Amino acid sequence: MQSILETQRRAHEEVERLGDLVADEMATRHKKHLGKLVQQHRIHRHLDRIQSRSAFLIDSYNDLDGSRKAEIASISNTGDDFAEFYDRLKSIKDHFRRNPDEKVEVLEQELAKVDEDQEIEDIENMFSGEEMRGRFLDLNACFAQYINLKNVKRINYLAYISEFDKLDNDNDSGIPSDTRKGAEYKKYLIALSTYLKEFCFKAMPLYDSEDVDEFVKAKVDEWAETLDQEMADPDLYCAPCAKQFTKKTVFDGHLPGKKHKKAVETFNSNGADSGAKPATVANSGSSSREALKHVKALEFTIVKLAQVLATQREETRDLVERKQTLSADEIDKAKAMYDLQDLGEEEEEDFSDPEEEQEEDAEIYNPLKLPMGWDGKPIPYWLYKLHGLGVEYPCEICGNFIYMGRKAFDRHFQEWRHAHGMRCLGIPNTKHFQEITRIQDAYTLWEKLNSTKKAESFKADAMEEFEDAEGNVFNKKTFEDLRRQGLL
Repeated sequence: MQSILETQRRAHEEVERLGDLVADEMATRHKKHLGKLVQQHRIHRHLDRIQSRSAFLIDSYNDLDGSRKAEIASISNTGDDFAEFYDRLKSIKDHFRRNPDEKVEVLEQELAKVDEDQEIEDIENMFSGEEMRGRFLDLNACFAQYINLKNVKRINYLAYISEFDKLDNDNDSGIPSDTRKGAEYKKYLIALSTYLKEFCFKAMPLYDSEDVDEFVKAKVDEWAETLDQEMADPDLYCAPCAKQFTKKTVFDGHLPGKKHKKAVETFNSNGADSGAKPATVANSGSSSREALKHVKALEFTIVKLAQVLATQREETRDLVERKQTLSADEIDKAKAMYDLQDLGEEEEEDFSDPEEEQEEDAEIYNPLKLPMGWDGKPIPYWLYKLHGLGVEYPCEICGNFIYMGRKAFDRHFQEWRHAHGMRCLGIPNTKHFQEITRIQDAYTLWEKLNSTKKAESFKADAMEEFEDAEGNVFNKKTFEDLRRQGLL
């Protein structure tokens, strides 16, 4: 049996050597996506092992059973100095006499062992085919759950990728408040947040998940505080109906109603999954509030993870958009290109053909000045004409910048260049100014909107009507003048 002190010494050595391995890995820069991902997972394993060994050392130094103290006392005995030494030497010899074939493995060699093939295989099995080793998101299952929700805005998969984190209010998310109260909506949020968490760990193993927890906690506390401020009297607030009452009699009167009972049943089914106690018809505020708080926590989790995975999300959107214009063979070539990019330099050289290298080194023949595709070659002329990439769309607000193609022109209204130009003009970049590219037209429309807003504003003197005792109707100004003159 190994001594406590030797076990502690070995644990300290293991922590130091693992720290050196982490430092060496961090100093190594990989150009390939797969190499970076394998390195990050390797560092994550080293850090987990450091934490486990550090926890063991803390428990060992606490010495709850007193074994460490007893061992120190035994080797500190002031009697025969060599008695304890020979006893330990004898136990070591007896151990190796009973186990003559046991190998003594050096800790440094044990930690330095790396099976790169197995690590690559683990990464391959970790992701689905659509995710391509953590490059893209695979939200097809979550999208299927979303479109099966009741009364939600019907969108395609491409729009869903851009809008799945817009959960702040009913208008942005396209999910009505009645659907938000249902159990299916909560199941959808759980599935989406679970997938994003798992993908974030697989694609970014070194990301600190506590950052997400702190963000969600702060946002939920802020939401709860805002809700408390909006509630004039918490005793008169009905959480299932999401309605604030001003009078006790009105609050008590709505409790036996069918609408309230149906809302309570919906919240009970929604809160059962989170472990909340079922709400009663008479008093459903606390459990419903907890269920709603859990839903809000899931929503904020999705919002934060969408920010963390912004790069993968944007690349996924571009990939889905590009797939709509590619054939099956072109999609397979694109996947093969990503596979080739993930290989090392030596494997890349093995797959390359000398004739293909000479063709790549030669100057590309492109007399029509066509844009380059994903393969580094000019796109087909029919695709160029289909998307109208030869049509110029100038924008004076963007500093006379010219956009090639209708698609780029429509997209630029929400980009930074056009928004900056509108901000310099002192005009908000709203939907009213879509398709407006000239500065004078923008000013004219802005003045027209302001004048229309002023004309539609409520004027009490002219719009309020008053009736005298005889039934004659006057506006407010005329009525006040006649009353001051004593004619009414």
